[in-house]
Amino acid sequence: MKERKLASPEGYDSSSQRVLAYFAAQLDDQLRRLEDSVAELDTRHLEWQPHPGVNTIGMLLAHLAVAEVYWINVAPAQMPLTPDGDNLILETIGIRMDDDGLPLAADGCHPATLSGKSLSDYLAMLDKTRASTHATLRTWRDADLDTGYRLRDMSVTPAWTLYHVLEHLAGHFGQILVLKHLMRDAGVLEKKPE
Repeated sequence: MKERKLASPEGYDSSSQRVLAYFAAQLDDQLRRLEDSVAELDTRHLEWQPHPGVNTIGMLLAHLAVAEVYWINVAPAQMPLTPDGDNLILETIGIRMDDDGLPLAADGCHPATLSGKSLSDYLAMLDKTRASTHATLRTWRDADLDTGYRLRDMSVTPAWTLYHVLEHLAGHFGQILVLKHLMRDAGVLEKKPE
């Protein structure tokens, strides 16, 4: 019988970070699944659009990295987005907040800031992001998950932040799967045998 379970990542304290470790395990599982789903893609696939105005897989991968650094490291620290937050994102993943090209204009194409990036470039961004996420989450405690921080005109809790990062990743993962399906329909990506 195949066992289905989430393993807590290393470095989390089982007594004070049980919930955090559970969220971290979910994030890691989704990232692993995402990375597996894009493993066959090359640069041509990562920059493909069915038509202008549609995000590319490369843009979505870069956006996932940018957004996770923002939500885990910038927003909870109440760090100003410019220049501090933008510089932290650049130092962490090698691109700035707006370099992912999102939101894309109705006639927009894959951005020059991401042009020519390979799958290994995007996976490196995601892996650096996740290492940064784990480093930050290991400093948080379950007891503080409902303590709000100020973000513009909102009070946001670390618990909601973790939920948002997970649902954001899952939503864009779904978009990536749809783009792969559209690529297969367009003959850009080989159809999988049934």
